[in-house]
Amino acid sequence: MKRKNFLAMATATMMAFAIMFSPVGAATVNAAEALEKEGTEVVVIDMNDVIDGEAIVYAADPTASKVLSKDYATSTGQTGTIYSIGQNVDFSGVIPDGATIKSITIYCPTGTKVTQSKYTTIKNYVITSYATNTSATVPFQQTSKPSSTNKTTAFEGEAANVKFLVRIEGRILQQYTGMDGFTVFGGKMIVEYVKN
Repeated sequence: MKRKNFLAMATATMMAFAIMFSPVGAATVNAAEALEKEGTEVVVIDMNDVIDGEAIVYAADPTASKVLSKDYATSTGQTGTIYSIGQNVDFSGVIPDGATIKSITIYCPTGTKVTQSKYTTIKNYVITSYATNTSATVPFQQTSKPSSTNKTTAFEGEAANVKFLVRIEGRILQQYTGMDGFTVFGGKMIVEYVKN
């Protein structure tokens, strides 16, 4: 691992010097090609995506993402914890067999419509793997720059190309209309995985 990190840093440094000091039109070394020759997997992310905040940059591990559909929870005359109806999020078609999870990031992108009753709060995403029944909660947050707050490693080492149930947990503190709850009109789930 230390050798790979050293090679990555050395290649990046060489690349920077090659770009700064090479004459116009001269051939330069492609850092991604150099690393691939050493056996390290490289993920190249368009800098426009990074600037826009819609991508999470991982140094060496690939990711697969899914856009979440509208989800909601309603309750008649109830207070306390409520859960949305949930949705199935299937990564079997986008992640190769044998890959294992490193982390899962889930969040509600800034600008996504969210409605809720006056005395209702939205607390967490609840993710459950159909393959292992492992569950984890991630705080619900609207953001354009997801961070460690939006990430869980509870599934680390488990199969990545599986189906998950994603629900949203909320809490009704007090009834207001008699038919209280919340609606979230979208979200994003990103699985960081390791190919085996």
